[in-house]
Amino acid sequence: MKNRKIVVGVLAFMLIFSTLLIAEPIKVIAVHFGNPDYAEALTRENYPGFEFYKTDGSEWKYQIESSLFIGGSPSHLEGYYGEVPEKMGFSANYTMFKGVYQPFELGIIFLVGSNGVIAAKTGQEAHFSDELYPEEYGQDFNSLKKTLKNLKKNKFPKVVDASKQIYFKSTPIGERTPYKKAKVDKKGAGIVGWNVPDVCVYNDEGKKHKLPDLVKDENCFLVFYSMNAVHKKEGTRKEGTIIKEWYEEIPVDAAKEMEGTVQQAENAQTVEDVKNMFKSMLKATAENMNSFYGQSVLALDMVKRVNESVK
Repeated sequence: MKNRKIVVGVLAFMLIFSTLLIAEPIKVIAVHFGNPDYAEALTRENYPGFEFYKTDGSEWKYQIESSLFIGGSPSHLEGYYGEVPEKMGFSANYTMFKGVYQPFELGIIFLVGSNGVIAAKTGQEAHFSDELYPEEYGQDFNSLKKTLKNLKKNKFPKVVDASKQIYFKSTPIGERTPYKKAKVDKKGAGIVGWNVPDVCVYNDEGKKHKLPDLVKDENCFLVFYSMNAVHKKEGTRKEGTIIKEWYEEIPVDAAKEMEGTVQQAENAQTVEDVKNMFKSMLKATAENMNSFYGQSVLALDMVKRVNESVK
């Protein structure tokens, strides 16, 4: 009888201990794509526990010039190009039909099992906004949450045979896809079921890491986001002639900027101090108006919420 009580006690302890382990948030690898210098715009302290990396910044985004006349098919697919978006399945080819406007504009979220296989992803038109797109947000949130629960129960995704892990894009990496010959992801499967592609990313010290090594042997979120940092190229609709290239402004965390402004006001001693205070205030106000920062961090915010929601 005594031994039985001991066994029951040990089992109860193991159950409680395992529950505590399951309740822990899983690893998050956040990869900034686009100009690496822009990554510094993120207020990282808002994402405790996240591991941050950057790409080499070579990816770029193609879009068609705005025109009142929308006749005929465009010359090339709009969207992201470069090794990272093409290998990770959020490039111009990874749309369910041709002609999608700016697919994966705000990035993409993956869930990866400890077996190194991609278990879930967000889609081509994900906005990650629970305020402006509540229905879409709810669907993505619940899908990621369900998959995360399964991963924590060691229910891993089925692996797609290596012979079928084939990309749609026919042109070389970094080159635009001609619209008429383009193959797209009609089923919207992306690279779910694939082993994490052999893509290189860099830490803050510039050290190179391979994604498969970073996700090895543990469940994790893998989120690609950009602080408005991707080089943009605009082409004519009919021929695709590039007529404009540019980088957007580096976004500013308005909340953080305003905190700094308050601190400046409290410490202001000279006319120059007051001028600097007003400059910061105007900068923060402008950021509130264009909301670049808020848009840039939406994918990170969703990952954070999903991760915290699963006990």
